[in-house]
Amino acid sequence: MRVRTRSLDQDIENAQTGKNLVRTAEGGIQEIVNNLRDMKAMAINSANDHNTDADRATINKEFQQRIEEIDDIANTTNYNGRLLLRGDYGDHYSYKERPEGVQQTLSLGATTISADGVYTLPVGFTGTVYVTAGQNIELRQENSSTPLHDVYIVGPSSGNANIWINGLNIENGNDASIIKFQGTDNHLTILGTNNINYLPRKDYDHAVINVGGGLTIEGTGTLNVKNTGIASCAGIGTDQNEYTSPDITINSGTYNIEINNDGAAIGGSAKSSVGDITINGGTFYLKSRTGAGIGGTGRSLNNLTPYHTSDSTTGAITIGKDAIISTESEWGAGIGTGCDHSYTKSITVSRFANISANSIHGEAIGRGVSGTVGSIDLAWDDSLVDEDTSWTLEKYLSPLVIHHGTKANQATNIFIKDMRSASLGLDGVNASTRDKSTAALFMLDNAINYALDNQTRMGAYQSRLEYTISNLTTSNENAQSSESTIRDADMAKEMTGYTKASVLTQSAQAMLAQANQNASSVLQLLS
Repeated sequence: MRVRTRSLDQDIENAQTGKNLVRTAEGGIQEIVNNLRDMKAMAINSANDHNTDADRATINKEFQQRIEEIDDIANTTNYNGRLLLRGDYGDHYSYKERPEGVQQTLSLGATTISADGVYTLPVGFTGTVYVTAGQNIELRQENSSTPLHDVYIVGPSSGNANIWINGLNIENGNDASIIKFQGTDNHLTILGTNNINYLPRKDYDHAVINVGGGLTIEGTGTLNVKNTGIASCAGIGTDQNEYTSPDITINSGTYNIEINNDGAAIGGSAKSSVGDITINGGTFYLKSRTGAGIGGTGRSLNNLTPYHTSDSTTGAITIGKDAIISTESEWGAGIGTGCDHSYTKSITVSRFANISANSIHGEAIGRGVSGTVGSIDLAWDDSLVDEDTSWTLEKYLSPLVIHHGTKANQATNIFIKDMRSASLGLDGVNASTRDKSTAALFMLDNAINYALDNQTRMGAYQSRLEYTISNLTTSNENAQSSESTIRDADMAKEMTGYTKASVLTQSAQAMLAQANQNASSVLQLLS
């Protein structure tokens, strides 16, 4: 009991110092939020044409100084020498190196990118961006508030692409994938808010984002994909009549995908196949009419009755514990097959995932109005918890661990995202012109939301640690009380026993004395 009491004392100290560490991180984030707030005011000021070019140049100097101040805060905020805001303890994944080096604005028309770097799509840009030799490319848009039209991005034929998109706003009306990967081992990283949409049209057979021979998507930004045409194609997946069966892995990010007709939001198009679909994390709002939110495709409807066989196949669908998914389909499954005789090998959903899967005529998780699913494992029972923790996502988590239990693995994991300006999406943001100031407002809103989300997380950690301290204190007091009960004498009971023994002793002595006196009296009579 004394060992446990000593351990609980240290647990309480651990939780208290952990709370102080988190409070330090929160203070640094608050200062970053203060700078972002002032920067937004500067951008609003610069966006007003009462300013001259000289005025805007002056405003932009202060604007750039605030970005440097944000980096200084993120690079120096520490607790006991441990830097907290550089992303070392974030829920990051297997990101490849972010593009550096070449930074240039692309010219209009077909463009070939053959060197790693950061490339900007100017206002009015049209044409196809071919990524050939370069495999570490970031694409930005000069003014993301105005959509570009007839813009296509094609990855290298050899695969192994690492493309970052940062604030793209593209709307196309031609039946060709807006972003098309080729080969295998491709990566797409999203920053800021990206709108990759098809315009209303009679028919589209090509996926809005074609995953090529296999694609991993991750990032801290938002990807909005919308197809309001008569779509036989997926939002993210394969084209119609494409049987390449690529794997799709999504680790993080926010996704809003709406497909008007047949294609899955993430997965197959009509008469196509996809391989395994693995959702390790991220937030998803998915909608399809006859296809699944995640999985197989549907097929055209005739008087609201499904017809044709889609011949769509999907491999294993795995939903990890950090996924937040809301899906909606009319005739397909929320997660699983489309409305027709499509096939999905298996569906496994973590018991910790946050899932809201909806289908009007099909199953929430499983089949659409028809189709086949090899197996469904919703992993609700505790026996599958160990299987949960073996998923790939766990390999990429690197939290700060605040140990607060007397046994192994009794700890709180603290995740703190990267708060440097690059992760906030502020690279290249400035207030030097009215248009750039207007575009900066959009990026600043995203940065503020990102920072506030991280700050809210710090507050939640502090509350959790406070409850932990309270619980540990109660446990410690009870342990001390139990130990005292075991070790200390019960004085009332002991005094009763002592008094009883004393009375018995005295009584015995009195009786012995009386007996001795009787014997003496008899001797006196005889004498």
